[in-house]
Amino acid sequence: MPPLQFELASQEDDIDLRHLLRENPMPGAISLSFEREPNFFGAADIEGTFHQTIAARDIESNKLIAFGSRSVRPMYVDGKVQPVGYMSQLRVQPTYRNGMVVARGLADGFRYFHQLHQDGRAPYYLMSVIEENKAAHRLLCSGLSGYPTVRPLARLFTYAISPRRKARVVAPPDSLKLLRADDSHAERIVAFLNQTNSRFEYSPYWTVDTLFRANLKPADFLLLAEGQTIKACLASWDQSGYKQTVVRGYTGPIRRWRKVLNSFSRLGGWPHLPAPGTPLRHTFASHGAVEGENPDLFACLLSALHNYSLSRGDDYFVIGLTEGHPFRVALRRYRAQVYISQLYVVGWGDPPFPDSVFESTRPVGIEIAML
Repeated sequence: MPPLQFELASQEDDIDLRHLLRENPMPGAISLSFEREPNFFGAADIEGTFHQTIAARDIESNKLIAFGSRSVRPMYVDGKVQPVGYMSQLRVQPTYRNGMVVARGLADGFRYFHQLHQDGRAPYYLMSVIEENKAAHRLLCSGLSGYPTVRPLARLFTYAISPRRKARVVAPPDSLKLLRADDSHAERIVAFLNQTNSRFEYSPYWTVDTLFRANLKPADFLLLAEGQTIKACLASWDQSGYKQTVVRGYTGPIRRWRKVLNSFSRLGGWPHLPAPGTPLRHTFASHGAVEGENPDLFACLLSALHNYSLSRGDDYFVIGLTEGHPFRVALRRYRAQVYISQLYVVGWGDPPFPDSVFESTRPVGIEIAML
């Protein structure tokens, strides 16, 4: 790898950053790119109250070789609000992905990240890696010089559900009313989310100003309420104005039989497979919270959101839950594509993070719509 210059990205880097996202799709039977149009920095608000992107350029050609992001937001840890960092968006030009070359470049990147970490904004960081990426797991946990300490925290299950047919709505108890929120519910939604999130590790802490932004509105929330009291909530969050998932290609049998499969997709209840270059229309099922973590109430909201997503014409909606999350049982009734990631805790120093990080019995409640 040529000598690299690490620096904080700015608006001047926008075109190069978006190009690198387009040219680095996630491989698989269906190749997907995760893009940020029309401006790379348009999604920064949802990642954290503080955000930085680190750019690595070839000193000789000034070409953008790689980048990664650092964000910080207030989260609940052991029932208390504290800042926690998140490492995300690591991308490397394909021509530079070569064994020890990447390892050395990543070490230099982590050293620069460590310099930024000296500002004290976060005590440690979270990071997620697709479970199938075995090489990345080995490299991150290798303990090579320049690397931070990395320890596994939890497995994260991301469900992509295609609403091809109307789902049977799970009826709520007679004492509760299913309704769509409006502006009058904003403060009550925030208070309810904070009340329930405090029972999970790494669930976000909200204010009205930090929750309702980036195209998320009170009207995007479905509620179960008893009079004026919220008992459960779930949002349908459309982020397509600043984040997109684009189909870049197919491999294997899907490539050969895509048109045939599409002919029978509605009858079979499986998703339509669009042509390469097509953005997928999707939303996040986000900010799910239930009093007492009752999975039956969550199932009611999820069935209503499923049918709302169908009425919108969504290709799919996405929800992410960790392995021990009490709401996962409600996903069993849906046919979904499931992607598994490993959540890690990342830190520097001695110790790099408190022992209590791994002693909590609370389920991890990270919100994937913000990753």
